[in-house]
Amino acid sequence: MRTALNGWLVVAALVFPLSTVTAAPAGPAATSVMRVAGGEVAIGLDPDALAALDLQLAGADRARDVIDGVRGRRQHRARYEAREGDLDLRLEDGIVVALGAGTLQYAGGPVFTHAGRRIGLAGFGLRASSAAPLDLELVDAGGTVWFSADHAHHGVEEGEPRRFAMRAMNLRLSPHFARVLGEAARANLVVGSLDLVVQIEGTGGAQAGRACSAPWPAPGLRTDVALIRSNLSGFWDAVYAPRCGRPPLPDGGACTASDDDGFVVIGADASLRNVGETAIPWHASFSGNHPPHGGDQHPVLVWNLYRIGADGRIRQIGASGAKHAFYSVNRNCGCAGGNVFWPGCDDIYSFASNDNGGGAQHLAPRAEIIPYGVRWARCGSAWDADCDGRMDAGSGAQDLYQHRLLARERDLLPPLADGADYLFEYWYLVREDGDLYNTIGHRRIRPRKLGANWSVQLVDPTPPHFDFFVGPALDRWVDRARPPPHSANRELATRDGRARIAAKATSLGGGRWRYEYAVMNFDYARVAIDPAHAREPDLRLLAHRGFARFEVRLPAGVRAQEIASAGLGDASAGAWRGRQRGRAVEWTAPSLANTLEWGMLRHFEFVAAVAPGVAAVQLAGAAMPQAPEQVHAMQLPGPAAPSAKPPSP
Repeated sequence: MRTALNGWLVVAALVFPLSTVTAAPAGPAATSVMRVAGGEVAIGLDPDALAALDLQLAGADRARDVIDGVRGRRQHRARYEAREGDLDLRLEDGIVVALGAGTLQYAGGPVFTHAGRRIGLAGFGLRASSAAPLDLELVDAGGTVWFSADHAHHGVEEGEPRRFAMRAMNLRLSPHFARVLGEAARANLVVGSLDLVVQIEGTGGAQAGRACSAPWPAPGLRTDVALIRSNLSGFWDAVYAPRCGRPPLPDGGACTASDDDGFVVIGADASLRNVGETAIPWHASFSGNHPPHGGDQHPVLVWNLYRIGADGRIRQIGASGAKHAFYSVNRNCGCAGGNVFWPGCDDIYSFASNDNGGGAQHLAPRAEIIPYGVRWARCGSAWDADCDGRMDAGSGAQDLYQHRLLARERDLLPPLADGADYLFEYWYLVREDGDLYNTIGHRRIRPRKLGANWSVQLVDPTPPHFDFFVGPALDRWVDRARPPPHSANRELATRDGRARIAAKATSLGGGRWRYEYAVMNFDYARVAIDPAHAREPDLRLLAHRGFARFEVRLPAGVRAQEIASAGLGDASAGAWRGRQRGRAVEWTAPSLANTLEWGMLRHFEFVAAVAPGVAAVQLAGAAMPQAPEQVHAMQLPGPAAPSAKPPSP
């Protein structure tokens, strides 16, 4: 059965709770070819990306469902119907593994202008890319490539008629188009999205995939999803800076070459592998009530940005909203794509999808998620304010900045950028995942501003790491496996979630030491749930709070100086107050509006004229209605009496 959900067609699949994963057929794969034709393609274009190229969209010839884009507000979008031609699909054991010969020709096409020149792509075609088996090229009537498309959610969709779809693809500027614009260095820039749907000719042949089966997560079974660096496309997963706007967003205008008060949007492609032995539910929001949790359970993706300055201090300088996952393509395993992520399979999400491309709504506030257990409070959310179980019309991100990661320009420019290391971190929260840290990854990036436009490059995309590192960015500040002397990076595990506290002590000379602590809240949250809506899928949150106090104990007679703290929310909600209170240095949140929420990092520091040893620290969860603060303690490097032993690594 085929059902339209959030602009996405989902193929239903049956899962048998106590079965095992079906083995792939033995022996060499049987190869065949299937032909597709007709259908339509939807092309989305980011008006901010076009403006950065001095490229204007003058029209959409013979298109339908045209949406005019507005910078900072919404993308251009248009659908074009196929008028002739066909395309081969190469199959192995009935599974589509590559595109083959042929070209799909479309009526009409986008029309651009640049420097007084008209660039019309009427009668454009789509064909297989030479770069990767499941990528596309958009060509003119003469076969010249103007765009390419990659990172597809692809698959056979059963129904009448049977269809093959490639959705949520990155749309990139070709090297030829970049040269035409005099911007050769910007070849392969992502400028929008592409969604292709075609009809399968004839009967038999292509299948959605094997009817795989695996148990749902349960005690004694390993549930484990790992973030990976994907080669499922002709373009490896990367990090992007698609637009920059000045306040007030989204209507303050584009960033300029001379100002530094704008906000840069930064996002990425993301890929996963199910390395466990259980099936993972991957249902789109508002898709109904499904096993095993009786709702529309799905993972969420978040991403952060950090700067480690030349002085060694770590600062969080950006955070996204929560991107709700909706479909698993299930590559490299023979299983059908759909709403279950099967063991041994890979999944892929394009930057265009993660940026709400294609006209869909997948971005929402983090505060609607109970992170430890990954439960979405749908009732009363930004998408379902009236709690009727249906997505509210016009809800979701209202522009091209809301719920994205926004980094202030001055945080990316000198003098703060001089000698700094920038870390882009991203991870999926997966219900019942047995390994938090292999679902997190980070990349070293180099943000660059040329004129008014921003770009992001990977620092070292070469072997052996390809600038992809499993684990949180905090590990880059203090290596949890091999901490240097006078440092540590330790986990705090509680019934309400997990955090890590990294500590380091640095000699300033003359017997003075600087003590620094970075607290990273991964999935800790104290929540109050509406008793009238206490069960999924109609869960409603009344309160959602993180950590509200941090304390480091001091030896008798020691005075702390230069007490400071920094976090992402300080500018809008007020800085934490730091002071010495008796034999402790204490920082407290100014209000419940700026507690240390899940997915966020805060840095603390002070100076003391005593060498490091062992210090007792406390981290307290915020008080809740009818419940006091929740205090958690551990020992870390810190000022200690001369007789104290140094902390073990």
